[in-house]
Amino acid sequence: MKAITAKTKNVMAAFDAYQIVEQAAQEGSPAVCIFSGQSGLGKTTAGAFLFVQADGILVRCFRADTLWTFLERLALELGLDKRQRKADMLNFIVRELSLTGKPLFIDESDYIADNIEILETVRDIYDMSGVPVIMIGYEKLPRKIKRLEQLYNRISQHVQFQKADEEDISIMASELVEHSVIAPDLLQELLDASKGNFRRITTGLASIEKFAKSNSLKTIDADQWAGRQFFPVAEL
Repeated sequence: MKAITAKTKNVMAAFDAYQIVEQAAQEGSPAVCIFSGQSGLGKTTAGAFLFVQADGILVRCFRADTLWTFLERLALELGLDKRQRKADMLNFIVRELSLTGKPLFIDESDYIADNIEILETVRDIYDMSGVPVIMIGYEKLPRKIKRLEQLYNRISQHVQFQKADEEDISIMASELVEHSVIAPDLLQELLDASKGNFRRITTGLASIEKFAKSNSLKTIDADQWAGRQFFPVAEL
């Protein structure tokens, strides 16, 4: 399997949304973006892809985060080499983002979405630095952020990630699988078994490719796969 990001519809929608907020930031317009959706739909993958493309700053949130731990981790990502007071860390973060213009990606934002103090600080960072902010989380993230109207009003793009369909799995098979061609009937079986979950599709494609390679199959269809397990652990 190739270590790349397949250009599925979710990824391309995220890319388009990022380009819009990037331009909006340059124009002084609202430039906060949300990626939301169920687990396994590729939100983090799309965010990581854009983070690399944009040479941005990526910080992952944790359930136990306080404002101090959030700021400390973000400051470390920006190059701070020692602990400081919250106010000093915030000033450092704003200054570095302002100087570099790098967009800020906040993954697992659900973990901070119930903490008004952290959300208000994210808004302060955005307002004072002027860089695009992309918040990534589960499907309830927009509803949670809506409770802080000052931040919610700064959202100009929202990409709601969808389950994979026939077009998506064909793109993934074409772009990720290196050593064999997977027939449409087998891709359909994998799509049905995965229930459209991109993470499980990736696992299934790797299983198919490994089997095809070990059996010297340049192409593989549903008959050749013969009902084998796509995933290491059987469905419960």
